[in-house]
Amino acid sequence: MIVEVKVPEVGESITEGLLTAWIKQDGEVVVADEELFELETDKVTMAIPAEVPGRLATLVEEGAQVTIGQTVARIETDAAEKKGPSEPPLKAEDQSKAAEEFRAPEKPKEDVGQGPPVSAPAGMEQVKAKLSKGDDAPPLSPAVRRMVDEHGLETGKIAATGKGGRITKGDVVAHLESTPPEVPEVPEAPKAPAKSEAAAPGAPAGKPAPTQAEEAGRETRVALSPLRQRITERLVQVQQTAAILTTFNEVDMSNVMAFRSKHRDKFEKQFDVRLGFMSFFVKAAVDALRTVPQLNARIEKDEIVYQHYYDIGIAVGTEQGLVVPVIRNANQLSFAEIEKRINDFADRAGKRRLKLEELIGGCFTISNGGVYGSLLSTPILNPPQSGILGMHRIQKRAVVVNDEIVIRPMMYLALSYDHRIVDGAEAVTFLKRIVECIDDPERILLEV
Repeated sequence: MIVEVKVPEVGESITEGLLTAWIKQDGEVVVADEELFELETDKVTMAIPAEVPGRLATLVEEGAQVTIGQTVARIETDAAEKKGPSEPPLKAEDQSKAAEEFRAPEKPKEDVGQGPPVSAPAGMEQVKAKLSKGDDAPPLSPAVRRMVDEHGLETGKIAATGKGGRITKGDVVAHLESTPPEVPEVPEAPKAPAKSEAAAPGAPAGKPAPTQAEEAGRETRVALSPLRQRITERLVQVQQTAAILTTFNEVDMSNVMAFRSKHRDKFEKQFDVRLGFMSFFVKAAVDALRTVPQLNARIEKDEIVYQHYYDIGIAVGTEQGLVVPVIRNANQLSFAEIEKRINDFADRAGKRRLKLEELIGGCFTISNGGVYGSLLSTPILNPPQSGILGMHRIQKRAVVVNDEIVIRPMMYLALSYDHRIVDGAEAVTFLKRIVECIDDPERILLEV
């Protein structure tokens, strides 16, 4: 039986996608639920599994644009138990013929004209050259031999006037004078460039202009993927529709780092996950959203929608672009649960295994540019959210504490917000609450 493999529905608004890669190749035997190909849409990249076992026959190539419901392959279920294509047994005459083909080659006969040309043994070329100059000719003197070799002459064509038929230097000179020299072909001189083809200003003088092939090698054109197109649209949209403003602050990471170092080994041993900084900021963001609910709201037409849940998006960078999987109900999760979900998102994002429902929604986003070495930035909103927190690299700096200059591990924080909903005072209050929670992590645990 033949079962068609179709592009499944992956979202209400998604009508097409890009078949980026075949995980299983044409002719391979697959099992049920085994991943067949990767589908990239304007929202997510996912692997599409096989519904039945059998032998795969692909119908479209990698990189093809496909639509929802389109048949991209077929699976022959009758071949499910076969490990590979079996070959029919050879007949008796075919077996003997095959044996003849693999039999050791016989020693070639003397009549080599009937078979393929045989390469000449070593030294044959020198023998031919000697014969071409004549075996019966008297030997040449060293000086004459040198002249013959330098000019590539054939001694048989030189008129000998020496004693006993020897070739003298005069004979060689006379032969050279009587034979017109071969004039080598001189390449045509390049034409002077026209005024319209003059070198660009700043180009080195006397250096020819680059050819079209050379110019083409300086650039590479790659079509935007559906995901990158969607990212582009959303970024332009938010810039045009929201009143984005950014406020900054800095936080001393000393206490969080000390708290983390103190409990890191026990935490990792008990929960089998590393205790990072992101879980502290997720907890701090939940606390700050409770303090300033305007950052946990969105605009829909002429209404402000206040959200009473805390779904925190975590920006994750991939080769295809930035994606923001969402931690649902972060206020109900422990530090270990948050860290596990972040690690899982990062791992599956790199493998293009995030699900569409994991990227939808979200009340607030946290982006950590510090992992790339960023010291300060202005993050852009993730619509329709009204706020995004930017974390940055931890850097030891001189700060004043209790009227003394000390060295502390400091981090700049940036809060971008939609000024249509959030006022400046509310944004500053939100960011100060984040700083207070990170500066004193016990406040997060006690929720005070």
